[in-house]
Amino acid sequence: MKGNDKIMDGYTPLRGVKVLDLGILVPAALTSGKLAALGADVVKVEQPPIGDRIRLIPPYADDMRSPQHMAQNWGKRSIGVDVRTVEGRNLLLQLISVADVVVENQLAGFWAEHGVDFARLREQRPELIVCSITGFGQTGPWASLPSHGLNMDALGDTLNVDWRDGQPHRGWAFTSWGNELGAMAAAMAISAALVSVRSGGAGEWIDLSCWDALVESHRTELAMATKTNTPFSLRETPSQALYDTYLASDDRLVLLGALEPKFWRRFCEGIGRSDLIEWHDGTEIAFGDNQADLRVELAREFAKEASHVWLQRFLDWDVPGGPLYDVPAIMGTTHYAERAIVSGEPGEWPVVATAVRWHGSDSRAGQGLAPPPDFNEHQRDVLRDWLHTADSQ
Repeated sequence: MKGNDKIMDGYTPLRGVKVLDLGILVPAALTSGKLAALGADVVKVEQPPIGDRIRLIPPYADDMRSPQHMAQNWGKRSIGVDVRTVEGRNLLLQLISVADVVVENQLAGFWAEHGVDFARLREQRPELIVCSITGFGQTGPWASLPSHGLNMDALGDTLNVDWRDGQPHRGWAFTSWGNELGAMAAAMAISAALVSVRSGGAGEWIDLSCWDALVESHRTELAMATKTNTPFSLRETPSQALYDTYLASDDRLVLLGALEPKFWRRFCEGIGRSDLIEWHDGTEIAFGDNQADLRVELAREFAKEASHVWLQRFLDWDVPGGPLYDVPAIMGTTHYAERAIVSGEPGEWPVVATAVRWHGSDSRAGQGLAPPPDFNEHQRDVLRDWLHTADSQ
């Protein structure tokens, strides 16, 4: 059974697309996982004897499995291939010869050193799509810099550090925004290239830098700094009283987002403070200055009720806003249950589906995928389905 057979009754726009995942750790796994959720047949090529190191990332659950592996490799099949040997390299080249997409995330030049020349392979098969995901790209002074997610984040202005007793403390983080944004950009680029191929055009070799994806996310600051020829940071711009956080009575922060006149009026009337309406400057979206006095008034109002009360008021009054939730708080909400992003019974590894919800079938991309594979679990199946042989190599 293919890793995505269980979802074949749903909407699977990438059904029939063969994706060879040569990656290690997170970026390639995230990328190929998004393609698997859309119906692609993803085969994960892993180096013996232990496979992808993503399987080793702690903390472990009671079954000694890594949550990184169990969260990112649903719907895939695994085959062990030792690319350091002639036999393994030949097998890999055979698999590439029938693949529609190859995803890899080694430093530039790694695969050429191991006898896999993607430029030459694409000359032979122009329809082949290769996505090379790296921390800093195939070119540039940092191209050779090894990377994990957080050092991309550090160099991309997205790593948050807390200071405790005068010392920096990052804490443990499973989420790297470089990995996340890089994978989303990679999946988008691959999908676009597949459209080109299916329309009779050529494939492409995609140079996907996770750092580039991070830098792109700072587009407002980049645009302003370039236009004014002056360093610009949104962190240094004054915060707006109508678009800021306030402390509720349960000591949880609550965000108010009443920038437009209609939202501000509804909020002021809701709290019985029509006298505050005049603070809005009357423009379509307010970013006024000198709002210290207004901020004091709003702080007093928010301190009167708990955060969950404010959320309900925002819903009742039709005003943007809400508490600042961490993951445990998110999982405790009825909205989390209704949206069904995660499916599975307590005590079991769940499927964390994608943000893509198919309205027509009332389902999510990624629901119903087969569990993440054990190392080399599908060798015979892959050789049979892709190379039409059941021989063990």
